[in-house]
Amino acid sequence: MEGEVDVQDVAIEQLRKHIDYLPPDVFRICVSKEGKLLWTFADPVYDSTRCPYYPPVSATQHPEGIQTVLRSDLEELDRIVPLVDLVRCLRSTEPQKKILTPSKLVFKYYTITERLYSVWDEMNLWMRLPKHPNIVPFDKIVVDELEHRCIGFTSVFIPGGTLEHNTTRVFKLKWLLQLIDVIDELNLNLGIAHQDVAPRNIVIDETTDSLRILDFNFSSRIGHRGYSHARNDIKGVIFTMYEIITRDDKPRSLRHEYQNVEAIEKMVWIKHPHVQLDHPVADFRETLRQWFHRRCLTGNQISFYTYAPQFIDWPDPPQPPSSEVVVRYANGPVTELRSVWDEGRTTMQKQGKTVLNWQRPPQCRLEPGDRLLETGEFIQYV
Repeated sequence: MEGEVDVQDVAIEQLRKHIDYLPPDVFRICVSKEGKLLWTFADPVYDSTRCPYYPPVSATQHPEGIQTVLRSDLEELDRIVPLVDLVRCLRSTEPQKKILTPSKLVFKYYTITERLYSVWDEMNLWMRLPKHPNIVPFDKIVVDELEHRCIGFTSVFIPGGTLEHNTTRVFKLKWLLQLIDVIDELNLNLGIAHQDVAPRNIVIDETTDSLRILDFNFSSRIGHRGYSHARNDIKGVIFTMYEIITRDDKPRSLRHEYQNVEAIEKMVWIKHPHVQLDHPVADFRETLRQWFHRRCLTGNQISFYTYAPQFIDWPDPPQPPSSEVVVRYANGPVTELRSVWDEGRTTMQKQGKTVLNWQRPPQCRLEPGDRLLETGEFIQYV
């Protein structure tokens, strides 16, 4: 800003006002104190974009039958949240299949290194889950169109909204039983903790009238990296049912370490006047009580994922290839070979390396009828 106001929140606020109307080659802007755009800078010296490492498909050691799809074969339908899009595939991966079904998919990907492990673990876990009527199916590994490296994955989109967003349904006792069943399968048979059981991660498949759980971005192998007992799934199920019945989400607003299941169980669950259930509240609570007793008081637990009968495991992301990096020591700079998890875009371009572009037109600038690929290219009508 004019006057060099170095306040991050103010800078973001000003950038938000102008970003949708800036050319893609603008890397820096200057605005007045009143927020008026004064200058733009397109010199690459101001380009601070970092490009993360994308592992090869072979590093996933994916199970037989798991397929890949090119990012350039995915059409953007919506941008759900940052780094999660609603898409459809424009080309069949099965040669004998001439006509594509108009199925919608959810595409998760990463453009920053901080998301690499999260996407890698979720993708590798989800693709290894056995088919289950109460788990949203994994679809494909998504690879880039330049070097065919892993950039994300797709899962099947279940229409109708999550239990958080669609609250008009009559919630059925059988859906609670299905939720209990799938959590037992994950925890006790596969050694997996979902760790984010909540209405926002549960959908109802209207074609089968069944509950399905989704989103494994907080999930972990029990006792392994990322596992937290404070996020255990038994607590998650009980809190979820309390929220569905009462629409009171205050207990969940506490840090996981302070969320008290016993306090929830001692409370009177007053059904929200707009909530519809197919059984009395007492039946739901009794079902939860019996399950809690079976899981917590009879020793029916898994302390480490390899103790589970059909435990799931997967490799860590491979180390990136070594690159020359200038390291500045007290006695001067030294060039060393190091594994680089991300590199500056301008540096990569100068070195002739492949750069994967993620820039797309702002949604507010799209015209009715515009169709866009996940690459940012417009689909041209023939």
